[in-house]
Amino acid sequence: MSEATPRSPGPSVSTSVLLSYSPPVAGLSGPLFIVQFYFLNFATDVLLLAPLSVGLLFAAGRVWDAISDPIVGTLSDRTQTRLGRRRPWMLAGVPFLMLSFVMIWSPPDLESGAMYAWATLALFSFYTAYTMYSVPHSALGAELTTDYHERNRIFGANSAAFTFGMLLAFGGMQYVMNAEDSRVAASRLAFGVAALLPFVLLVPPFRLREKVEYQGRGATSSLGAMRDVLANPHARLLLTVQFCQLAGSGVLGLMAPYLMRYVVKRPDLVGVMPGIFVIATILSIPIWVRITRHIGKKTAWIIGLFGSGVSFGMILLVAEGDLALLGVMLCSAGFFVGCGMMVGNSILADVIDWDELRTGERKEGAYSAAWGFAIKSATAIIIVLVSGALQFSDFEANQDQTEGTLWMLRILNGGLPLVMYTIAGFLFMRFALDESAHAEVRAELDARNSAGESFADGGAPDPSTP
Repeated sequence: MSEATPRSPGPSVSTSVLLSYSPPVAGLSGPLFIVQFYFLNFATDVLLLAPLSVGLLFAAGRVWDAISDPIVGTLSDRTQTRLGRRRPWMLAGVPFLMLSFVMIWSPPDLESGAMYAWATLALFSFYTAYTMYSVPHSALGAELTTDYHERNRIFGANSAAFTFGMLLAFGGMQYVMNAEDSRVAASRLAFGVAALLPFVLLVPPFRLREKVEYQGRGATSSLGAMRDVLANPHARLLLTVQFCQLAGSGVLGLMAPYLMRYVVKRPDLVGVMPGIFVIATILSIPIWVRITRHIGKKTAWIIGLFGSGVSFGMILLVAEGDLALLGVMLCSAGFFVGCGMMVGNSILADVIDWDELRTGERKEGAYSAAWGFAIKSATAIIIVLVSGALQFSDFEANQDQTEGTLWMLRILNGGLPLVMYTIAGFLFMRFALDESAHAEVRAELDARNSAGESFADGGAPDPSTP
């Protein structure tokens, strides 16, 4: 596309909309991160299940989570009810999320085979319920404004709340790991969290309204929707970058209990030290919102990707008792990661506009599902990698580890993120849908809307050209 002058700013998203959409997502991310960060350690050290078997089960749950995203996303695009396209799915997901979360952390006393069956049912149910809520919620955020920079405000606030849920998860892990009976503590925590979820997660579907003009604008089929996503060159590159980024950062929470227990040897701080990372991430988001207005989303995220990789790589230097070094590393990593958490979703909304220009359809659900698929497939691969490394190394649960095992833990925590973030940074340098290009897309879409033209008419850009 040729260069275009950035369009005049659209109306600001109201504070009431931001508060209704974003803060409640902490009630969604908190349970997710407790499962993602602690279930493997809980299963190996408390339930005494084999690491690789649990890892494969855990990964299978994440694969199903990834597969179910396109199903829910594309179906929600085509849903037509008086409540809109997204809210019926969100309302239906809440009770299932409550029940499945309790199941995960309150297993009855069972033999090994039956325990695996229980865990399988619980995890698959949890991830299905999570998808039912999270994908439509993400799609709804992309619909709230078409303004290039206002999207940073929406997804900045959403990312801050989502990251705050991570802090709550680390606090829950700290409570369970420090309890005299971790199994009883996990059950109590699960029931308490489940009781609070409706008061938080029901706020967006009750307080927000959807755009009526988007009803009936989804793709005619799920397969066609995902085919359009893959045909979008901007989407393909963006999803690849997101996959690499999550393959790097996904290790942090998963390995935090092992790093703090066996390398640093301060398991009592398993919630405190990662909490530094979370707080730094939250505090960095408003800073990155301002930075992107001056240097653009693309440049800001490239800086964030390389900065994240270097920061995580410092874990290779951590040894027993190195709390100061670990704290500096986590603070630095949190600052740089905050950029990607905000900018990635904001850029995805811009990519959805490009798709609308090409196809005439509004597929926020399909694109949010593809985004989730990249995240969850990366997480699944990391889970298998980590559990396999534990299974086939000299790792012994609740024992002092060999020097080789300690280096394996450092490499998984630091070396792997360094490599994946570096790859992501170099890949994202090729991204072409900047503010000027997006302004041109919006100008043509606004002109079509004003003239009442068919979105299916010609004049769309060649889908093979970024």
